[in-house]
Amino acid sequence: MTSSRMIVLVLAGLLAAALPAQAVNVFYDFGTVENPTAGNYNNIDWHQQPIADSVDDTGALTGIGMYVYDAFYTTSANPNGTTSPTGEAAIFDPAATRDSLYGCTQPWYDQTQPTAGLRMTGLDPSLTYNFTVFASRLGSSDHREAQYDIIGLNSGMACLEPVGNVSNVVHIDGISPTAAGEIDINVSPGPNNANTYGMYYLGAIRMDFVPEPATLGLLLLGGVAALRRR
Repeated sequence: MTSSRMIVLVLAGLLAAALPAQAVNVFYDFGTVENPTAGNYNNIDWHQQPIADSVDDTGALTGIGMYVYDAFYTTSANPNGTTSPTGEAAIFDPAATRDSLYGCTQPWYDQTQPTAGLRMTGLDPSLTYNFTVFASRLGSSDHREAQYDIIGLNSGMACLEPVGNVSNVVHIDGISPTAAGEIDINVSPGPNNANTYGMYYLGAIRMDFVPEPATLGLLLLGGVAALRRR
């Protein structure tokens, strides 16, 4: 190996090591057909059409898919969430917090949806993924607590009270996908849910992860290519 090529390799390694790993943030809005969240959000309304390739918060495609495998209520969504998120919920766009998908354990008009579930695909099995979950239901006074179970190779669970909620979120972190690159997000009534119909809600999710550094490999290839051209 020539001395100039060695210098390129060493500099590339030092530069790659000096660059901090940047988290990728992917936002999802679950709610009404009429009010999707614009910009770099991924929307699933009550039609529950799948997302083939989610965008991150910069607009870059991630290769991550999402689809509903256990249906929420299929003919409407809750439009009564907060339009002024505060505290930890302020990470979400008000268009995402103002509505939500929901289910119910007892018949509500024409349906009963005692559980609901989303499946994420195209995830990297070598990484772990963190989830921040929000739901809001204003104008009620009973308890409609929702339970969120997120399951891959490992699992995590958290419960959130949506009634009157404008600021609270729950965190479920460090979830590893299956070998097939999948994680399930299951939603159901929480243990403190006292609503007559067992209603539960999902309004918005931020998923974040830190990708494996690819900078070093790109720099090495570029440096070697440049030397060969010389």
